[in-house]
Amino acid sequence: MKKWIFAFFFVYGSVYAQENKYVDYLKNNETQLDLNGINQWGLLKTDAKQNQFILLGESHGAQDAQLIDFSLLKYLNQTVGTKNYIAELDYAQSSSINEYLRTGNETILKNVFRHWVKKNAQWGNSDFYNKIIKIRALNNTLPKTQQITFSGIDKVQDFDLYFKLIDKFMGDKKNPMLDSLRYIVRTDFIDSEIGKISSFAKNCVDKIEKNKIEFKQLFDDKLPMFEYLIQNLSYSSTKISGVNRPEAMFRNYKQLYSILHLENEKLYGMWGFFHSHQVPVQFYGEDFASKLVSSSHPSAKKIISIVCLPIDSKYNEWDSKSQTWQKKSFSYDDKSLLQVDGIEDLKYLTNIHTTTLFKINGLNSPFSKTGRLFNGISPQGKLIGDFTLRDYAYQYVILMRNSDWLSPLPKAF
Repeated sequence: MKKWIFAFFFVYGSVYAQENKYVDYLKNNETQLDLNGINQWGLLKTDAKQNQFILLGESHGAQDAQLIDFSLLKYLNQTVGTKNYIAELDYAQSSSINEYLRTGNETILKNVFRHWVKKNAQWGNSDFYNKIIKIRALNNTLPKTQQITFSGIDKVQDFDLYFKLIDKFMGDKKNPMLDSLRYIVRTDFIDSEIGKISSFAKNCVDKIEKNKIEFKQLFDDKLPMFEYLIQNLSYSSTKISGVNRPEAMFRNYKQLYSILHLENEKLYGMWGFFHSHQVPVQFYGEDFASKLVSSSHPSAKKIISIVCLPIDSKYNEWDSKSQTWQKKSFSYDDKSLLQVDGIEDLKYLTNIHTTTLFKINGLNSPFSKTGRLFNGISPQGKLIGDFTLRDYAYQYVILMRNSDWLSPLPKAF
């Protein structure tokens, strides 16, 4: 009997110690964030200085992620000079946001958001909209050389806006190919035409490459940006181009990095959860950040990912039957959505209605190569990262507790 009791406590004690090492580590590598305060991000200070590109990852729908994004952007701007926001937007959308940031003309900004409102997309919300307004207010306190601008590297989202940008970019330049392109971009976009548009843009890229001297004379130093716009347009149909969305983002990033001369610039952006993690995922493969980390790009080894995990929160979901936005539960400790391995440790260390940053890549971290705080279980099956060539899927985690949803903009916005 004594032997049995001893064996029980030995096994129980070993399991407890195994679990407790994560909690013990996290206690010394956490900070509670006041999203309306300043200088809340000291835990990130060294990584922000030593790396080039910081990605904030979030599962779209929770309000607090927008507050986190602005707080972190402001911190990075003030401490390491970050002014280049690499955005999950297409280039036309980011250009319109930049025009608003310069001029304060809200009609320009509203045109960007009206596309999402029309499409019943989560991003058509007042929290995102108000964040852009706050970034303009922040810019107005900064020297021009330090003001924040957006660069969109996503596939084309808003074709009407994108076509207007291309038309403006071409101006009155004369060339048979440009005349054909001008006809397309001045015609109302129809979803069923996306394959033809993708194919035409792909042919345009080939013609530019074969007649580089002629197009150089037309566009001068703006030719690389024109090529970027047309190249990205060619990715619109994955079937035609053979380029899916993560690959398009990766290619666009590399292209813009060169065009905008970002080699010595600090970069930042908020991205969707899957775009921002740094490991391939079983049955899914690689996404934007993991592709970048796997590459030979100059920034590949200078990337830090920070991911927001919601608990007892809400998100917005469009109900096509009722034609209304529904407020849904958002909690990553629930198998019906996603149950993240080890998230109970974060809950244990935090209180309700708090936002807490955890550094998981610190000295003697027990998280290295474990998949803990990344792997999980969802209705679609297990989420399992491949850590063969990676230590971490992301270096920081933010536990968002009791966040409200993103407030949808009205249809008549």
